[in-house]
Amino acid sequence: MSQNEMHFKAFKWVDVVDPSPAVLEHLATLLKLPQKVLINCLNPDYLPHVEDFGGTQFVVLRLMEPHPPSTADTVQELTTKIVLFVSEDSVYSIHRLPLSEDISAVFQKMKQHSHDAGTVAHVVAYFFERVSIGFDAPLVELERKVDHFEEHIFKGERTKSALREGYYIKRQASAFKKVLRFTLEVQEEVMQSLETTAGHMLVIKDRFERNLFYADDVFENVQSLLSMHLALASQKTNEASFKTNEIVRVLTVLTIFFLPLNFLAGVYGMNFDRIPLLQHEHGFWYALGMMLIMSMGLFIYVFRKGWLRPPPGK
Repeated sequence: MSQNEMHFKAFKWVDVVDPSPAVLEHLATLLKLPQKVLINCLNPDYLPHVEDFGGTQFVVLRLMEPHPPSTADTVQELTTKIVLFVSEDSVYSIHRLPLSEDISAVFQKMKQHSHDAGTVAHVVAYFFERVSIGFDAPLVELERKVDHFEEHIFKGERTKSALREGYYIKRQASAFKKVLRFTLEVQEEVMQSLETTAGHMLVIKDRFERNLFYADDVFENVQSLLSMHLALASQKTNEASFKTNEIVRVLTVLTIFFLPLNFLAGVYGMNFDRIPLLQHEHGFWYALGMMLIMSMGLFIYVFRKGWLRPPPGK
């Protein structure tokens, strides 16, 4: 747990990292807020939203995790939460992980290079900016994965691992969309409550909208690719079934020819003395002729029925 306190002309900014329950209870007393709000402020299930408690605004944001696992596919696994308590004379920021920038350096930068560094709105804008920038690299990586997934599909490498890759891309894009859409709504409400239309906040809003567009685009693309993947797999299965059916159809037709021939051969194989043509001088040739006539008759019958024709569209 660490805590940094920075003083501007009109307000102070207190940044608390990974606070203990005791610290949260103390902050609840200090800010005159219900303890439940502070105790639950680091609950990982919260999505970006904003609430008002008298003169204090409770803002929840979600920042990208520095190194999420490759199989992470939920909002909780991909992002970490930042909570802001904003009032006229103070900003309290509470988060589980340290920010990518040193807080003291951020404070000095605000005081030196910003014309509105003495306002609460600028500190709040800093956190919105960190959130918006955090999605740039993950979205670029998602677009690269979509291209790789598309290449696998069109090369015919339709494996379980490729399908799993597409599934994770879709889930991650969906999580990004959810966070970005809620964050845009929160930013709009915060801008109205702080009565600011500063150009910096508008630039951040444009970045959020651009990232939301990219997340939507990735989601739609991977959705189409997954549908195509399943359609191609289904087509391959249908082709295999069609070939099997063709083989069975041909074998069935051949069986029609051989059944009567086998019957006739079986009759003459019973070795009775009084079978017709058995002792006849040309009995063998008569039997072959009979078989040939039967085969020709069956062929004409099968042909007229259309059983030997290929299926339509082949």
